[in-house]
Parts: sequence; structure tokens; C-alpha cells
Amino acid sequence: MKLFASIGLAAALLLGPAAAADKPKTVRITYVTAPFNVPSIVMREKGFLDEAFAPFGIKVESPEITSGAQQTQAIAASEIDIASVLGGTSAILAAANGVPLKVVAAYARSPKAYFLMTRADGPAKLADLKGKKIAGPKGTVLNQLLVAALASQKLTLADVEYINMDLPAARAALLAGQVDVATLAGANVTLVEKAGGRPLTSGDGLIKPTTVIGARTAFLEQHPDLVAAYFAAHRKALDFMAKNPDEALAIAAKEQKISVEDARTQLPLYDFTPAMTDADVANLTEDQSFMIEAGMLPKAKALDLKTSLIAPLAFTLK
Repeated sequence: MKLFASIGLAAALLLGPAAAADKPKTVRITYVTAPFNVPSIVMREKGFLDEAFAPFGIKVESPEITSGAQQTQAIAASEIDIASVLGGTSAILAAANGVPLKVVAAYARSPKAYFLMTRADGPAKLADLKGKKIAGPKGTVLNQLLVAALASQKLTLADVEYINMDLPAARAALLAGQVDVATLAGANVTLVEKAGGRPLTSGDGLIKPTTVIGARTAFLEQHPDLVAAYFAAHRKALDFMAKNPDEALAIAAKEQKISVEDARTQLPLYDFTPAMTDADVANLTEDQSFMIEAGMLPKAKALDLKTSLIAPLAFTLK
């Protein structure tokens, strides 16, 4: 499997034991299950990451940091090496503000998997959002969806009370009647629907989200072979999903605490192909333009994403 010709993987591997002293004792790779990150769930359950790093004598730590903003803060502080699932908007904002981060692959594309959810007695339409309490994780694709949904009604975040919560907390607040709307994805959407809730809108037609895999720039530059090891595990998880779909769904359903039937409904909403394409770059560029228009990013900080943020290897993955 030839994954990283563009970063000189063969040369790195030839260093062998002589380079062992330069290797870290531990790599820190975030574990993010939501919205429905089946490759990550399978990778952990089957031990593929541990297997990939065992030949280097390296231990893998998998902190569960779900917020994109917190992941990029951890990269800035050198507390994590790879952000395994990072919203494209989070990556752009971080890099634009000086965080040493490179996008090394796409993780998923899934506009139909993101929702504004309400209860049966909640707002009837998007125009009714003015003045409402809305919960969800800030600095994420769901944040962007909310801004886009409001903009479609000539509203802004200033017209609502936006409360920062992770997905389970936002779901619980919605069902408890503490907020009017929650920005949700994956199993959290299914659980709200089962409790009688309903969607106000999905991201389809409003956003074109691409979640990505990000690496700390120094880690990528100093340890291309370890980045390759990570992708060997990631590819192994994707291969397992393709060859053992029922078992993969059962693993994901258990982790997400949903039925296999619900998991089977979720899976088609996602494209987990890791190689970045020009279409992905275009989508991320649109995201950046949208953030500038929405006041989320100063125009002066706009990036040439293909040269400043996305590592060349992202386009060469097989």
C-alpha cells in the first residue's frame, strides 16, 4: 500500500532503529465518535492503532476531545499530535490564527447528517428562530449550520440566545425543555426523533461540510513515518468496514448506544474517502468565504487553503 510517496516515507523507514531515540514514547491522537465516526470507532475496538505503533515501541493515548476549538487549542499547546476528526471550519479558524496545524486528509463529507432539531412543540419553521434559545457546540460545523440557517432568514447569531454545549448536553437540554432548538448530528438526532422531536432543517443546501484529519505541523515534519502508521490503521478500519459491514455497524451501534437498524440508516449519509479532492478544497474555500461574510473570520486572515493549510500528502492517499 503506497500512502505517502510525497513525504519521503521510504527514506524515513530506512532510518530504522537508529532513529528510535528521536521517536516520542507516546503519540496522542484524539478519539471522536460523534456524529457517526465509524472508522474511528472500529479502529479503537479492533486495536488497529496499537498494532500500527507497536513496531515503533510507541504507546497511543486517545484523549476524547470532541470540540474542534479544544482540539486546535490542544494542538497549539503541543498536547495532541493528530486531531482525528476536525471540522473544516475549526481547522481554517485555527490556522488563520496561527495554530501550527496541517490538514493531512479528509475524514468525512456529510451535509445531510447535520441538523437543527426541536421538540414537537418547538418552532415550526426557521423564521421562528428569532429570540429562541439554541444549544450546540460552538466553533464546529454545527455552528456554521446555525449561522447559515439564520442567514437564510436574514437573521444572525445576535438574534438568538446561543449556548455552547456538547452534543449529549444539547440533546438533553432540548428534551428537558431548557432550550428551544439544538444543533445535533448522528445518533443524537435519532434519539431526539425517538423522543418525539423533529428536524427544522438539515445541512443539505445550506452547508457543504468536510471534516478533516489534522496534524501538528512539527509532528508531521519530524515524524512522517508515524503519520503513515496512523493512516495504515485508518485504512485498515476502512477496509474492515468494507469487508465486514455488519460487524462494523454492530460495533458502531454499541458505541453510539443505538440499534443496528438505526446505525444502518446513518451510514449512507457519510463519505469516508480520505483523499482530498479539488471539490473538497472548493467546499472549504466556500466555508472560509462564508465565515468572513458572517463575521467569524477577519478577511485579512483569509488563507490560500491549498498551499497554507492542506499538506500535499492529503491529495495522494490511496
